[in-house]
Amino acid sequence: MEKGFYKLSGKQLIYGEWVSSKDLYLSKETKDDFTYPIDGWYYFESEAEAKEHFGIVDEKINK
Repeated sequence: MEKGFYKLSGKQLIYGEWVSSKDLYLSKETKDDFTYPIDGWYYFESEAEAKEHFGIVDEKINK
């Protein structure tokens, strides 16, 4: 995942290049037109940035 919109739903990180509902349309082209969060969505430059924001730590498997 890359630049785009991220939302934490329970323990799952959701990603979209654009987000649409009956009341909302978010796109990379209009990302600077809003104050976040919008319905839980934020814009981040990377998945790593989103994970840091939401406090998600990837589990490492020790061999």
